Amino acid sequence: MKFDWSEYFKLAQELAAISGESPASQEAKLRSAISRAYYSVFCIARNYLRDVEKNPRLSRNKTFDFNEHRYVADEFTRHPSKSKKMQDIGRDLARLRRIRNTADYDDMIVRLQNRVNQAFSLAQLIMTSLRDISQ
Repeated sequence: MKFDWSEYFKLAQELAAISGESPASQEAKLRSAISRAYYSVFCIARNYLRDVEKNPRLSRNKTFDFNEHRYVADEFTRHPSKSKKMQDIGRDLARLRRIRNTADYDDMIVRLQNRVNQAFSLAQLIMTSLRDISQ
């Protein structure tokens, strides 16, 4: 059965709905929520390029060694159609990736809840845009 990557976004929302837990546990869940929100839309965007656009670098039998995360965002940003929606997806995906990298790698995050809200807003924008271009 093919995995529905939007389920990661639902999980992210559940993780962010924290209450009555220790501050360390809350932070871990919020950081994980950011990460899951990113991976939800990253995989949907990657699969769009692979399955709809038939991008050979994203084939299921990868033989390329490259930064897939940067590549996917760049492919939308530099899409031959020059569509604003495609460019917005690429730009927003790159922004969301930076937030995810902060959540996954930085020891301290200032205004973590703001970062979660930002990540969710970007993820929802990307999902809506991908839905629009897929129709």
